[in-house]
Amino acid sequence: MGKTILVVDGSPTLRKMVEVTLTAAGHEVHEAEDGSQGLELAETEPVDIIFCGCQLADMDGPDFTRKVRALTGHKETPLIAISDSQDDERKEAAKSAGGTGWMVQPLMPEKLIAAAEGFAARMDLLEAKAKKKADLKKKKDEAAAG
Repeated sequence: MGKTILVVDGSPTLRKMVEVTLTAAGHEVHEAEDGSQGLELAETEPVDIIFCGCQLADMDGPDFTRKVRALTGHKETPLIAISDSQDDERKEAAKSAGGTGWMVQPLMPEKLIAAAEGFAARMDLLEAKAKKKADLKKKKDEAAAG
């Protein structure tokens, strides 16, 4: 099942490549050119996965990540940082802010799809576990009441 993905980056070329690639893979993609626009979309659209540049026009990637984590419903949303370097300090800053993944440009379509599919599968598994746990609790409560 396709997910709704938000890509936040200042490069129209990168956003378009992500949009074309992930739409072809069956996902719905929303684009934002800066952090403020990305936060607005994350608040108003049902977003399952976020890909975000490390340096946006109006804030850096870790700041954007912290602000996303503060939004209702996005504490666990997979947020993958996109960088032009493999810099360990940047990676650690992204992870410390609440990032869940890291990709280095240039993005290869097959790796982008694999990342989206991997996080989508992880989300589906977590949702299934939560549903099973809720169903078991409901049965237990019904048995105790009845």
